Amino acid sequence: MPIYEYHCAKCASDFELLVRGETVIACPDCESRKVERLMSRPARPTGGNGGSGPSNFGPPSGGQGGGCGSGGCGCH
Repeated sequence: MPIYEYHCAKCASDFELLVRGETVIACPDCESRKVERLMSRPARPTGGNGGSGPSNFGPPSGGQGGGCGSGGCGCH
């Protein structure tokens, strides 16, 4: 169930909404249905360091690789 961002054309409010199936979208402030779905910016990964430095998505230091793709999980 994705969370979408919307902009209300009537009251200019911006809001987020969890959308399930046939959810009717209405502004939570003025209840208008004249809303526009906004393009969301993806979250920037922090790499577990709180955003204080570059992210490292490689193998741990001194490791031979990791994850299933390189056989590091031991299942291959």
